Amino acid sequence: MEVAAPTKLEELKLLLDQLGPAFDILPDAIRVVDMEGRAIYVNRAFLHLTGYSSAEILHRPVLDTFTEDDRSRIQAALHSVLKNGQWLGTMEARIKRKGGDPVMVSLNCAAMKNNRHEIIGGFAVFRDVSRMERILAEPIELLSLSGSPVEILRQLPARVATYFPGRPWVMINLVEGEYLRFAYAANVPAELMAQGGEPLEEAICAIPIHSRAVLGIPDMAADERTRQDPCVVQYGCRGYLGYPIIHSSGKVLGVICVLRSNRGGFGEYDYRVLQMFSKRAAMEIERLEADVRIQEKEKEMWDTVQYAPVNLWRIFPDGRFQMISRKGRAELGYPEQGPLEFTWFEMVHPDDVAEIRRKIGETAARAAENGTVTTPVRLRKGDGDYGNFFTTIRPIFDTARRLKLLEGVTFEIPSDET
Repeated sequence: MEVAAPTKLEELKLLLDQLGPAFDILPDAIRVVDMEGRAIYVNRAFLHLTGYSSAEILHRPVLDTFTEDDRSRIQAALHSVLKNGQWLGTMEARIKRKGGDPVMVSLNCAAMKNNRHEIIGGFAVFRDVSRMERILAEPIELLSLSGSPVEILRQLPARVATYFPGRPWVMINLVEGEYLRFAYAANVPAELMAQGGEPLEEAICAIPIHSRAVLGIPDMAADERTRQDPCVVQYGCRGYLGYPIIHSSGKVLGVICVLRSNRGGFGEYDYRVLQMFSKRAAMEIERLEADVRIQEKEKEMWDTVQYAPVNLWRIFPDGRFQMISRKGRAELGYPEQGPLEFTWFEMVHPDDVAEIRRKIGETAARAAENGTVTTPVRLRKGDGDYGNFFTTIRPIFDTARRLKLLEGVTFEIPSDET
């Protein structure tokens, strides 16, 4: 009995049985079509890109998913591949997502052939170009972030999450001796964050920390290094991408990582996104270290200021006192200890306040020049009378170059010089 030869569609499906598992873990979107131009296979990345389910996309003409302006070009490309077997270079078109919004993609098309070199279908590889546009713009966006180091570090995980499909976990984990602390995160279960961290050598993140290189794992459940990790066993995480956070001194501070529930590789765009955020995290951690050192120096300065041989004071920009030397209090006739129940501007003669504020503003505006201003000023003494003083004021800025304090030295003008 003669066995009927398989049809082209059957041969294509047999080929997909072999190639499908490999296609499914690739980071780029792939769609395979039969000789009629109908989709018979899409990988996970394609579903993430478009928002459709397999049932909604399979067995439909591929032209349906492109915008009307691009359909004639796609039709010509499809004809060239399926009829002539011609490979086409990269072209750009817009695919409609499930919600109707178009997304710009670059795509490459090629024919699929059986072992007799007959064309049995075709496939296309799609890459989301809009993601690259965002990545190219991201350095400007990163530079525009403002706030204290801790405020920015808290923002970073949520910002990273917007660059990956679905709702991935994003964590910034920091090395503390032999321990890895869960420092900042987005979309991570509260019960996991409540654990605080884990021993470094038991953590997935130990791999990029020790190697000082990016680590991408398409399927942690299939990787012997990670299949027993609690993130896999308890929470069902599959894909992992981790980038080390490296201090300017060369020390590895920790890792910024992305974990997602679907398996599949990460592409060049994903690596570049995480690399940029890793560098920003390192910068903010170094700023945080600098702020801590400044605070320590300020504590040491307290006794120095208290016993300074001149009338030395430090105030906040709104006029509240941070500290004033004992000599200054004594010269002005105020108690040696205890808070002063007024602001520095309330000490200034009412007719001088506007001029003093203007000069302080000019000084702050010349931050890069570390400018100071010296001006005569009338200050109210403890007995209610005003004395004539020379005051030199300089601004003190935090690591973000925001005005933090004003520091001044005041000398009373002897009465015969007034």
